[in-house]
Amino acid sequence: MPSVDNKKNNTSIPHSVSQARDWVNDLPMTNMGVVTKRLYQALVLLNQQPLPAQVRIDIGDVLLPFVNMALDNLDRHFSSRSFPLLERSQKVFDLKQALQLELSGLYQLATLDMLTKGPLVQKKLLISIGRAIKYMSGTLINSYSIYNKNKANIWHDIHQLYLFACENGIQSQPIPDKSDATAEKLTIEEHYLFVHLLALSIPNSLRQGEIGRLEQFYKQVISQVSVLDNTDTIKGEYAHICLLNSDEPAALMPVSDILSSPTSRILDISKVINILKNFIIETANTPLGLHKDFPMLSHSLAKRLVNVLTTARSRKFKRFERGEKTGLVFRLKDVVEVVKCTQEDPTITQTSEEDDIYEQLNYGETVASPWVDLGVESLEEEHDVEIQTWKIENSSAGGYGLCQQEKEPTAARIGEIVGIKDPADETDQWHILVIRWMDYYRGKKGLCFGAELISPKAMSIRIDAVENRTLRQALPVEGLFLPSIEGVREEANLILPGHMFKVEDILNLQFISREEKIQITNIDECVGIFAYCSFRVVEAVLPDEDEESFDDVWDFI
Repeated sequence: MPSVDNKKNNTSIPHSVSQARDWVNDLPMTNMGVVTKRLYQALVLLNQQPLPAQVRIDIGDVLLPFVNMALDNLDRHFSSRSFPLLERSQKVFDLKQALQLELSGLYQLATLDMLTKGPLVQKKLLISIGRAIKYMSGTLINSYSIYNKNKANIWHDIHQLYLFACENGIQSQPIPDKSDATAEKLTIEEHYLFVHLLALSIPNSLRQGEIGRLEQFYKQVISQVSVLDNTDTIKGEYAHICLLNSDEPAALMPVSDILSSPTSRILDISKVINILKNFIIETANTPLGLHKDFPMLSHSLAKRLVNVLTTARSRKFKRFERGEKTGLVFRLKDVVEVVKCTQEDPTITQTSEEDDIYEQLNYGETVASPWVDLGVESLEEEHDVEIQTWKIENSSAGGYGLCQQEKEPTAARIGEIVGIKDPADETDQWHILVIRWMDYYRGKKGLCFGAELISPKAMSIRIDAVENRTLRQALPVEGLFLPSIEGVREEANLILPGHMFKVEDILNLQFISREEKIQITNIDECVGIFAYCSFRVVEAVLPDEDEESFDDVWDFI
């Protein structure tokens, strides 16, 4: 077994294919940490050395299987259960990104050298452009999966490589891959369109884990996407356009804004949208994973995809810049607890502890910890909830933009319910929000998210029984009642734990001091990761009074 401190591995890099084979044979494969380090350092040095383009590609072919093994191993050490990432996971993520960028950089350098210095070999150009786009796209997908902002110039380089392929007529040829015979044989254009589809899906609004499911779906249907030559074949006022001289992905734009240019492309994704619409119809009552063609999709995900792929985004409400700090509560269980506290004594507008909290937060007094001397420890212990300090960046009639004050693990995730007490609101009501998008900025700004206002008021409820069927889950469970508010909410709704209740369920509901029997009439699974229910009150069914009956007489005679 070669020593980890082998001088050859530590001080030299391969400059030929035979040297590269010897070099990888000396890798200590029982120690993937050392293997990953050597591969990364070798790629960095190779990208700094002047090498003939074909030699660089051939060396890359030798290293590629080992780099892929290192990338797979890094995935096993990566966890994204909470955001922002824990320090260890962040370092693993950064290393994976750096390794993929260096690998794509090797093929990008080979491409540029062939195009500028020659000799130009079509097969080698196909490999270099295809793999450069593939691994650059991989860094974008990694960023999408943890809501990271993309690095500058990634999209610019992907556009440029695709344009080179088009100019040389190789964009429609499959990319050879000797290292993995089972890998999907996508063309350069299909790889290019695939990553655009992911970007068009608004990745920072996808729920945790959905980006991986979309990868599978889009690779399966990518052959249904085409590039249109002109605007004459476009139906409708909008089209999906990508500008090859920009650093941005494709976007849904007005057809009137499209300029005839060799650096613009019109993407036709209408067949993919039709596939999604048919899936929605077929899976109205089908659980996740049971569709024969697309088990990776859910009914909710498909509905949200159709919406973002066919709707031009525009701001509905005017935003107002803010700067106050406030406390947030995540998860339905904790939100119910704090809502219950305001119901317990409606004559009290605010406890003394809360007065201290919001007074100090609003006036920006400096404290070592967000909750030092504010009495929140006792508030949290009393109500058994976690309250975190966040900064209100802006707000509108439709919701809030919020940024984390202290870098710490949170329960923030797309579709999660959030309770907020707005310092500008004197009603003492917890506003109910749902997280719509998240972005993580490296450095001081940190994790930010946009939350839609579902209701400015809520009341706690308890479900004691389901009359029409037996549940596997234990009852009672708690949820929220969102009352109808004139000009704000047209109908009352319930928020209940997700994946527990069904449409037409008849529930025995405890509401403050009253008991009600209600029937669920609809569950909107697109609102959040909870069950957002419409309902009706079930009237008590009285027996028909029989004129010949003397039942009412027996009691008084």
